[in-house]
Amino acid sequence: MINDLEVPADADFIIEGYIDPEEELIWEGPFGDHTGFYSLADWYPKFHVTCITHRKDAVYPATIVGIPPMEDAYIGKATERIFLAPMKLTMIPELLDMDLPPAGVAHNLTIVNINKSYAGQAQKVMNAMWGAGQMMFNKILIVTDNLTDIHNYEDLVRHLSITVNPEQDIIFSQGPMDVLDHSSSRFAYGTKMGIDATVKIEEEITDKDQITIELMPVTDSLKNKVDSIEGVNGVNWSLLSKGVPVLIVGVKKSKKDDLTEIVDQLLLQEALYSVKFLIFVDAELDINALEVVSWYVSGNIDPRRDCRIINPKHEGESAHFIVDGTRKSAEIDGFKRDWPNPVVSYMETIKCVDELWPSLGLGDFIPSPSLKYIPLMKGEGAISFDK
Repeated sequence: MINDLEVPADADFIIEGYIDPEEELIWEGPFGDHTGFYSLADWYPKFHVTCITHRKDAVYPATIVGIPPMEDAYIGKATERIFLAPMKLTMIPELLDMDLPPAGVAHNLTIVNINKSYAGQAQKVMNAMWGAGQMMFNKILIVTDNLTDIHNYEDLVRHLSITVNPEQDIIFSQGPMDVLDHSSSRFAYGTKMGIDATVKIEEEITDKDQITIELMPVTDSLKNKVDSIEGVNGVNWSLLSKGVPVLIVGVKKSKKDDLTEIVDQLLLQEALYSVKFLIFVDAELDINALEVVSWYVSGNIDPRRDCRIINPKHEGESAHFIVDGTRKSAEIDGFKRDWPNPVVSYMETIKCVDELWPSLGLGDFIPSPSLKYIPLMKGEGAISFDK
């Protein structure tokens, strides 16, 4: 079959071919992908290659993908800058800035800064962005105002902890998801979460926003009590110690409702009444690496299913926003789809590179980044399963 379509004169490679719409689909995948997880196999059209040509001294452009940050992170940052002006000019005039953190793999997490002037403006921006081209695939959208540097993540988290009332400022929606999203219960369709982290104006303020929550000190006694809770396997106290009411907890789930029981035990501690955000991840994850936690949680949650609000029960207690960023399984969580493993190198590959390192001229030895993620693997293939 001859294809007479014109192509750019400076193209390095031209791959010609066709797709027959009458032909049966073929099973394709899984592949290691830019999400840091394997993309699940599915049925796709078959592409028949009829010709491959290239120019002289052609360069084959490619990126290495995997757990962020990788080379493709810079493509995400380019996308962020390229689409900022068109979105502002055509749909969202109040938009000041946008950030696609590498940990959010382009579609899981978006942060925007707006010039706020009226009540409900953050929600208006959320709905506009979820209707803007491929932004429809976004899962978590944080909207803040021009008082915040959205590229300074520690300051942003501190700002969120001050401005966000979990009972009022977190909304859920649903719609199309990226086909690479493994956390939604249905293929390419799931829920989204919008977080209004703007400073509230008069019409948006409730009586609950007037309540001052006093942070309690992080003591050795508190740490010991939390560590003794069954299922808890490590706690990142760093943010709470800095006055930011966020606690990250590593857990080992062994049965249904394990996480609910752990949450109940944690909230018996008066010193944790002030914690607004309780984030749970699998015990094998490095909970002290905040960007790693951000990648893992944003990839592993279907927001409406895996997030819930616990209203305060005591005077001086904050509402608590609970985030289940753990791996989901059929046995414990009732999850029906396959769950992928993270993308890591085989130990044989790691050993081979380690042995070759002195001869490669790359400077001081660098251990494989895969080593800290291999403990997350369940089984040796692309699909996660308990051994």
